Amino acid sequence: MIRRHRAWILLGALMAADALGAAALPAPLREIKPDLKPVGAATLHWFGLHVYDIALYAQEAAYTTNSTAVLSIRYNISIKHQRLLDTTRKEWVRLGKGESAQRAQWIKQLDSLWPDLKPDDSLTAFMRQDGPTQFYFGDRLLGEVPDPAFGPAFFAIWLDAKCRYPEMRNGLLARLIHEA
Repeated sequence: MIRRHRAWILLGALMAADALGAAALPAPLREIKPDLKPVGAATLHWFGLHVYDIALYAQEAAYTTNSTAVLSIRYNISIKHQRLLDTTRKEWVRLGKGESAQRAQWIKQLDSLWPDLKPDDSLTAFMRQDGPTQFYFGDRLLGEVPDPAFGPAFFAIWLDAKCRYPEMRNGLLARLIHEA
């Protein structure tokens, strides 16, 4: 039984390491001090289609909703930015994040930042503790959403206890779950 448990942990670690490599930090974020450390990673498959790999990085050992943290997503399919906006809005409504006017403002800001995505493109959100959230397309800074409430609401799409894909949440918080 213990041997089987270790095998599952090893398999999970190898899968997380693979996803972390695929959703790496943009070059400018590799210089942040204190260092951003990998927390966990996951892959989204939808009806058998490999959609994206996502990785969570944080400065603190324990990620919290107002921590300085990064979500980096490497896409495996093409996605129009309007679809990203619509999905983001729907998830905020479903999770009860932000007020209606606040969500509309956030979507307006994201509309001017996010590009259409194709396979191997990466989109990264860098949330500063109690501050703005910056977005990177590969290594290029796209801009930021200055509202400090935005970052926790955006990260909640993957990290909230009521997120749509709990197995993805578990993968992103893998280091924290195993250390607890």
